[in-house]
Amino acid sequence: MTEAKTLNYVVDHIPKSVACNRRPANVMNASTITIHNTGNPSSTARNERAWLTNPTNTRTASYHIVIDEREAIECLPLNENAWHSGDGSGATSGNRTSIGVEICESGNYAKTLDNAATLVAAM
Repeated sequence: MTEAKTLNYVVDHIPKSVACNRRPANVMNASTITIHNTGNPSSTARNERAWLTNPTNTRTASYHIVIDEREAIECLPLNENAWHSGDGSGATSGNRTSIGVEICESGNYAKTLDNAATLVAAM
């Protein structure tokens, strides 16, 4: 029998000064978790983290955690809001009450889904 490999969890927060208000730094006490797919079949968690600080990215969108088959990267502190729900910025909106998790579609997708399920269940 082989031992299950532990998911590598990396904290690599984007700076508060990043363009397009991707890290608004509003205090958040999350009550839910929102899960999305990246919609990019060739991108890894590292690529998606880098996209948040890429100067050519003009979207006001962000997320807390991005996950692939190898690792999960925490891009924003879990006690700050992100712009991932598309429902505004009100105090009770999903953006202000939910941790955003992005699932990468590259590589071993079944392993990525397993990693995401394990991580979210632990949260």
